[in-house]
Amino acid sequence: MKPFSLSPNPDCLFLTPALKSVIAKVTYTIDERQGLTCILGDVGMGKTTLLRWIAEQYAERSDVISALMPNPRFISDFAFLKGVCQEFDIKTRRSQFEQENELKGFLVDSYQAGKNVVLFIDEAQSLNGKMLEQIRAMLNFETGREKLIQIVFSGQMELRDRLKDPSKKALSSRIFAPSVLTPMSLEDTKALIGYRCEYARVPNPFQDDAVTLIYNHSGGVPREVIKACSIAYTLMVNEGGSVVDVELCQAALAESVM
Repeated sequence: MKPFSLSPNPDCLFLTPALKSVIAKVTYTIDERQGLTCILGDVGMGKTTLLRWIAEQYAERSDVISALMPNPRFISDFAFLKGVCQEFDIKTRRSQFEQENELKGFLVDSYQAGKNVVLFIDEAQSLNGKMLEQIRAMLNFETGREKLIQIVFSGQMELRDRLKDPSKKALSSRIFAPSVLTPMSLEDTKALIGYRCEYARVPNPFQDDAVTLIYNHSGGVPREVIKACSIAYTLMVNEGGSVVDVELCQAALAESVM
């Protein structure tokens, strides 16, 4: 097993204190039926992995009906609405009005059955204005005290800029406890490398000075840390070594530069 794969495998997610705080906010939003929350961050911050980790926790719960939409690229808001309904195995209709009624009926039936419906949307910066308006309309399905559907966005920082537009105020005002992912600390970086090695059941070969070098180079961005570790670890294995020191790490970082 490769300890430093770049694939967004939730099993490989190392939960830093900052990520645990994000999970707590998302969990509260969902469990208390607050409607909409979002996880924002720059490229490489681990948004997809975190979203999938949270989605997996809810997929295992008997009181939840959940779906994960990995990339909401649709040609229209109606196509997006039908895509949402298909994720929940809801019958598709020929008109947007009829489709919204199908979704509402599903949400009401689920609520009466004691089920919480949760939709996770990754790459949410891909949602255009009309699709965001469709999200707002979906959030209008409520009992008066609770939302019938909970939605979790994961997206790049450009999504926050778009939601700040005055035309999106009706939606942005509904976002509960949003989160912005920040870079890891040096201690988090050391712990992440150790966790990845433990998960892959290999000895941790990274010396402290090498980890510091990786941290300074990456700025604590998880993807950049893992990429540098992957190259350094591969070089070590190819050379038949057992330690990643500063010299080997410098060679790996040189290879990682475009």
